[in-house]
Amino acid sequence: MNRSYINRNLHSMDHLELWLLMAIATVFALRLFLVITGYPQVGGSVLHIAHVLWGGLLMAVGTITLFAFVGKIPETLGTMASGIGFGLFIDEVGKFVTKDNNYFFQPSVAIMYTVFVLLYIIARWVLTSIRYSETEYLVNSINEMREIPVGAATIAEKRTVLYDLGNSNPANPLVRDLKQLVERIETTGSGRHGLYVRWRDAFIRGYSALTSKTWFTRVIAGFFILQFIGTLSIVLAVLFDAGQVASDLDGFGFADWAILASNAISAVYITWGILLLKRSRLRAYMMFDRSVLVQLLLGEVFLFYKDEFGALPGFIFYLLLLLAIRLVLRREKNAEIEAHVASANPMD
Repeated sequence: MNRSYINRNLHSMDHLELWLLMAIATVFALRLFLVITGYPQVGGSVLHIAHVLWGGLLMAVGTITLFAFVGKIPETLGTMASGIGFGLFIDEVGKFVTKDNNYFFQPSVAIMYTVFVLLYIIARWVLTSIRYSETEYLVNSINEMREIPVGAATIAEKRTVLYDLGNSNPANPLVRDLKQLVERIETTGSGRHGLYVRWRDAFIRGYSALTSKTWFTRVIAGFFILQFIGTLSIVLAVLFDAGQVASDLDGFGFADWAILASNAISAVYITWGILLLKRSRLRAYMMFDRSVLVQLLLGEVFLFYKDEFGALPGFIFYLLLLLAIRLVLRREKNAEIEAHVASANPMD
């Protein structure tokens, strides 16, 4: 067996989401605090201790915590401290990219938004795009066992370790020995995930139950139909009053044209989805999904550039809409698979 020096953590996305949540929450909390307190300076009349320094300190504390201590609690605390530190650091990006160290540089919020989105996309691709190997499952099973020596394992911990071992190479003697060891371990209680994972899962369960309602699915379809009608009305306005439209477009800057382009691309996907709605709801919602992604990955960047935090409500709306579409897509895929299986194996 070839030795693998780099193995992915099966729970890395949970840590990444918590890290991003703490960073984003820190930016919003800090900006709100500065507005309320009138932008105070720490350090007196001579020195100015910028909060980027506190951010670096917290990132150092988080990093040291992660490699100095073993266990889930230090792992969570290190992740949170590092996330808060990064939030303090990235909040001052305006000072880093301007000659006059302008904290209020207008594109700062758009830069922060872009950094967070790119970090999530790249990390998710690295961590989940390739199937986990048998070695990675084995390494993760050993990692999950790290707290068992200090107390009896919970049912959830034992089930997780056995699942990881079940996906490891059964011919490996270590896998067989670990299975026998884990099966003999006594369990105590069902165990619980961390606070963030519990809250996230509870929200997704509730939101999933809401989106499973027939009326909710119709509301989503209705929303995109209304968007299509709005786009069609704009097209008609251009055809019948091109002069006024040209006058309105005359004062457009680059960000305005970028927002207009993202809306146009999104409109193409919406139109495509509506045309597919009667033939295949699965393919229709795939088009709706792409239209929302265009808004989140392109349109929102320039909206944050223009309106800064004023673009936040729209971002939250599109994020919730994307989650709803993904949940509907999952059900549509399951329904299509069940229909295919039923047609391939008709009942006598």
